[in-house]
Amino acid sequence: MTTSDIRGLRTSFTREEYVSDEHFAREMESVYGSTWCFAGLSQELTHVGDRLVADVGSESILIVRNREGELRAYYNVCQHRGSQLCDESGSGHGAAITCPYHAWSYSLDGKLVSAIHHAKEDFDRECIALTSVRVDEWQGCIFVCLSETAPSLIDSLEHLYSAPRSLERFDLGSLVRAHHTVDEAQCNWKVLAENYSECLHCSVVHPEFCDLVPVYKTGRTIESDREDWAARLKTGASAISFDATSSLPMIPGMTEPLVYGAFVYPNMLIDVMPTCVALTRYVPRSASHTTVHTDYLFPKETLGDPSVDLTPTLSFNDLVNQQDIAVSERVQRGVSSKSFVRAHHTGMEKYAQQFVKRYRTDVN
Repeated sequence: MTTSDIRGLRTSFTREEYVSDEHFAREMESVYGSTWCFAGLSQELTHVGDRLVADVGSESILIVRNREGELRAYYNVCQHRGSQLCDESGSGHGAAITCPYHAWSYSLDGKLVSAIHHAKEDFDRECIALTSVRVDEWQGCIFVCLSETAPSLIDSLEHLYSAPRSLERFDLGSLVRAHHTVDEAQCNWKVLAENYSECLHCSVVHPEFCDLVPVYKTGRTIESDREDWAARLKTGASAISFDATSSLPMIPGMTEPLVYGAFVYPNMLIDVMPTCVALTRYVPRSASHTTVHTDYLFPKETLGDPSVDLTPTLSFNDLVNQQDIAVSERVQRGVSSKSFVRAHHTGMEKYAQQFVKRYRTDVN
């Protein structure tokens, strides 16, 4: 009997897929280079000239808001001598993108407008422009796609097995970011994604979370009697927080204390909770290193009340994040063993198996 035909189990990723630098480089092209990737929040680019620098696969992408209020995205590379244009996101840069090497300047629409020490007639500036990248918005979230042939963002979301468009009723774009965290997880991005895609570990790794959401103790993430993929909070609880009876206002569209989750392949997690939404973005750095960004969004009315204390909510969610990262790093250490061949899924890990299936489609 081989590891691929164990009764009752389905095969997952191999050791090479978790630890090989060569395989990592291939998937940065075949996965992150071929589909829509979550890059940040629209509210980070509220003014003309605001910029967002996002790493997508092996590329650095520069996203800006132009004079017409539209998003534009470019490879973060000057067309003169190849210098990286921008190092970090931010506001107050004005209506030009200026290279820090030779000060060539581009308009927000990517056209070369100035080259110091050169007159306009010295060379044909019309032939010089930043290389554009597809960019789109959904529910206040910015996505970029390095492929010219991939379906539109909406079509891609519509056909994802996790049904993220079912969460549109919560009007995520109306929420405001109150907190942002960055964690450096010493593990492969697929380990994190698999972990998110199942709850068999929840009763072991997340006892506090399971106390608030009883169905998680069973290894399942949704209630069997619900068709909306939701899970109920325990009786008397109204928030995912150390203050489970929080009086914070519910988010739009939430009529009772429920939780929803969706993995938006390949790098986004959406966790909808009664009083807030957490959006997570994976940025793979190497086969064994992933940067994890998490944004916490609340209704405007919540943040407009100076008496509101978000600490119980933020600290509880950060605890869950740290528990997931810690166990994922433990997995990475294990799969790095020369004795490890490949991972397996049980029948209860169907969402993890769907992730593997989609990944195999892209890689193969």
